Amino acid sequence: MKTLLLLLLFAWIGPIQSLVAQQDSNKFLIEEYLQQSEKQKKAGWTFIGVGAAATGLGSLLALTSDDWDSAGFGTGLVLFVGGGAMMVIGIPILISSSAKARKAGKLSLGVETVRTIQPNMNFSGKTVPTVTLSFPLNQ
Repeated sequence: MKTLLLLLLFAWIGPIQSLVAQQDSNKFLIEEYLQQSEKQKKAGWTFIGVGAAATGLGSLLALTSDDWDSAGFGTGLVLFVGGGAMMVIGIPILISSSAKARKAGKLSLGVETVRTIQPNMNFSGKTVPTVTLSFPLNQ
């Protein structure tokens, strides 16, 4: 009998305590993922924009130089290669940004009906907040 009462007590108190803790941390986690996604998106587009400008300026300097040994050709070549590298670096940053946004979308808050036993041995259903977390297993 003591075991049954103890199990009923844990069944009644346990979900309430864990749901309160999960709700706050997951809300923080979702906001954190969204902030990181926005920062990474801005950084990725900045890398691509600055890289494209440097590549354009470098190719302009290299094409307008007089000979292979001039300072304009060397500077243009360095700007062209550096700008291309910046554009290539910006692509994985944008991919990571979209992955963070997907993670934030997969953490979702919902509502579920839970049947509980009342002290007078009646079953009642009450609605409690739930947290759904899904992991893709086929990747």
